[in-house]
Amino acid sequence: MAFTATQYLIKASSITSTTTATVGSYTVPAATRGMVIAVTVASTATGNGMNYADVDIYDGSTTYSISGKKMPVYPGGSVIAVGAEKHVLPTGGALYVTAYATFGINVVATIVEVT
Repeated sequence: MAFTATQYLIKASSITSTTTATVGSYTVPAATRGMVIAVTVASTATGNGMNYADVDIYDGSTTYSISGKKMPVYPGGSVIAVGAEKHVLPTGGALYVTAYATFGINVVATIVEVT
């Protein structure tokens, strides 16, 4: 059994407020399980623009909202998606981040892959 700890950076720079955009996702590779250690959503706004984001976990058959809908991310701040940690995702499982923002957000997810 091998363990690999990887940090993934999911970045969005320009998203319109009128549409929802899935900023990025992580999908567990074949013959692997992924354990989510932490997910942090940070605002890259340089002004007073407010950002909102959803963090969802997909277990291979159902998608679960982790952050609640439209989690606020204040200008210059960051938010830890409480509840995302310690989820073990099966092969084909995923972590999805959706943004509702006019300014960019960065998402850092730390995931341990077990093969």
